[in-house]
Amino acid sequence: MRTEQRINDIKSFLYSYHFSNGLRTTISVVVPSLIFAWFGQLGLGIAMSMGALCTALSDVPGTIIHKRNGLIISTILIFITALVTGFLAPYPVLMTGWISGCCFVFAMMLVYGNRGGNIGTGCLLIMVSILGEPQLSVPLTLLHSSMVLLGSIWYAMLALILWQIRPYLNVQQALGDCIIQTARYLEVRANFYTPGVNVTENYKAVLDQQVIVNEKQENVRELLLKRRSAQQGTTSINKSMVLIFLDMVDLQEQIMASQTDYKALQRDFGDQEILEKFHSLILEFTEELKNIGLAVASGQRSLPKSNLKYGMEKVKKSIAEITLKMPTLLERTRTIPLTNILQNLQDMAQRIYNLHRLTRLERLKDESIDPKLELSKFTTRQKYDVETFRDNLTFKSQIFRHAIRVSLATVTGYLLGQALHLDRVYWILLTIIVILKPGFGLTRSRSIQRLIGTVLGALFAAGLLYLTNNDTIIFITMLLSILGAYSFMSFRYTLSVFFVTPFIIFLLHFLHPSDLYNAAQRVLDTFIGGGIAFLANILLWPSWEHNTLPSYMQKMMQANRKYFERVMTVYANESITITDFKLARKDTYVSSANMMAAFQRMLSEPKSKQKNASQVYHFVVLNHTLTSHIAALAAYSMHHGVQFPRPEYRQISDYLLAYMDQLYLMIDPATRAQAKPEPPVHAFDTLDEHLMNLVHLRQLEINEGKGATPIRDEMLETKQVHDQLQAVLGLVKDMGKALQ
Repeated sequence: MRTEQRINDIKSFLYSYHFSNGLRTTISVVVPSLIFAWFGQLGLGIAMSMGALCTALSDVPGTIIHKRNGLIISTILIFITALVTGFLAPYPVLMTGWISGCCFVFAMMLVYGNRGGNIGTGCLLIMVSILGEPQLSVPLTLLHSSMVLLGSIWYAMLALILWQIRPYLNVQQALGDCIIQTARYLEVRANFYTPGVNVTENYKAVLDQQVIVNEKQENVRELLLKRRSAQQGTTSINKSMVLIFLDMVDLQEQIMASQTDYKALQRDFGDQEILEKFHSLILEFTEELKNIGLAVASGQRSLPKSNLKYGMEKVKKSIAEITLKMPTLLERTRTIPLTNILQNLQDMAQRIYNLHRLTRLERLKDESIDPKLELSKFTTRQKYDVETFRDNLTFKSQIFRHAIRVSLATVTGYLLGQALHLDRVYWILLTIIVILKPGFGLTRSRSIQRLIGTVLGALFAAGLLYLTNNDTIIFITMLLSILGAYSFMSFRYTLSVFFVTPFIIFLLHFLHPSDLYNAAQRVLDTFIGGGIAFLANILLWPSWEHNTLPSYMQKMMQANRKYFERVMTVYANESITITDFKLARKDTYVSSANMMAAFQRMLSEPKSKQKNASQVYHFVVLNHTLTSHIAALAAYSMHHGVQFPRPEYRQISDYLLAYMDQLYLMIDPATRAQAKPEPPVHAFDTLDEHLMNLVHLRQLEINEGKGATPIRDEMLETKQVHDQLQAVLGLVKDMGKALQ
């Protein structure tokens, strides 16, 4: 099993966007250098390679329009930056002002999102690389800048040609990755059914994975739904991926809908085999999902490998055996949570079989995308205008403060390098630019990862250069290092830096042989740059997460309230559009993941800045649990319908919504005094009495030997809704205590 898992992990990586991006970047960087080296002009080849490399940073996944525009803007800005930097390099005073201005403007491009931030980073890297060159004459500066421009155009053409050849590759990879991460989310939740599990600790793992799943879902929405809404027609591949993604989001809701009182489950059934059987069955589900994810990423068909129905029958039989041992109907109601979980798994199994089917394009003839579902509403629009830039020119903007930090830190690094007459000042600046991030936590983790990767990479490079002088072996290792560096850059930063370091050292080995000096200098400059970046982030208007947490908490509370309101309209016998419901669900997942991500960042900050960490974490867990119980109500109404609506549902819903409004006020200290306790509602007591009456009537029916009857169906539905609403009530009360 472990060997198969490793094989699947390797396949997942090879089919991923990370690897294909690394391969594309490696080709674009290596080919120019090889061609020019053949003609004895390696220096010009490296200039062209640098242009390709810096342009590649702007090539993040997106629609073809955004991809093309990003490449054009990146090419123009990189050429201008290279040209002006080359002209000003001999004049330290002018260069200091140019570095300061470039760093501020290009760091501010983060206001335009990930693509804008990457374009800015590419421009800063080309500026730094020009500083690493010997001072050039005007003709050589023009030649060098022209080669950089040629490299940018070369990469842009390569990327656009490859997109034309395989236009769906990025979407397939992103969707496959999303499915695999959802499988891992289910795998973590499966641990709740392990006897003796620490429920609190496992919740942290669940929340961490939920952040990853949400990030992947947002990525797919931007890639897939924007592409579809921009097209007049559609293809079978596009239709297949949209249907798969819609099913995946619904599947995540079903996974969350399996929420129950895990501590009570452990207490009632921890000494029996039923929980272990559930755990094993859910792991089979995760393997099926991983296989589907791999098939989607590679553009292949997938077929079921496990007989999920047989596994569920075995669990169903075990539940029946436990139920028979309980003498009265009231005691047997303790097994209802087990039955609900199994029912939820049956619904999930049907969806998994459907996902297998959707990977086979010939099976799509009878499938259609719900025309009522307005897909364009599920994407976000990124504004690329001057107003967005201007609106962020204030100290209230975290990106503005970050841009000033980058500017001051790089100027400090440049002046320090000049004062100490360091040979590789650009390495210090490179380290500062790459490490320095808007948040303190990410900067600190990047600093540590970069230092570890640099030291280990330098030791590896020095060791190889000590063992061999064979240029062929060194060159092949350099190529593999480039591939590793750009394949792991976005998700295994330490490993990426480990590969970047020998790549640079081997490159310098061919240009200016002084191997051990290069390795030692690289490590020294990394320590200097890392130290400057760390001090800048802690001393220059630092952004501490505890200041922004109340805003994230309010957004999460507000999203959960809206989600609950949308779901409960069905129980009040009112209609709701599928778009409104799914938008509310999406907002809940996004706000919950954003809240957890902010909390994770706070935990990486100094202890003195981790204000009320345990209380905030408790609040986050309660909110996630609340979302899960709302998802359970949503899943029940969608799959079974509300056959027996009760007037109490509306009264309880209004009460809980009002309670959530008070919690929203309590989160912000400025409005806490306005919060007033809600008067108790008697609808819960009425619903309790009705349920007990149904249980009594059903017991009489059992005594008379009756099977399935309307009373039985009403009892089961009322019990399901009653337990979920009671759980929601308990959660909002616990939130109130946590906020106090």
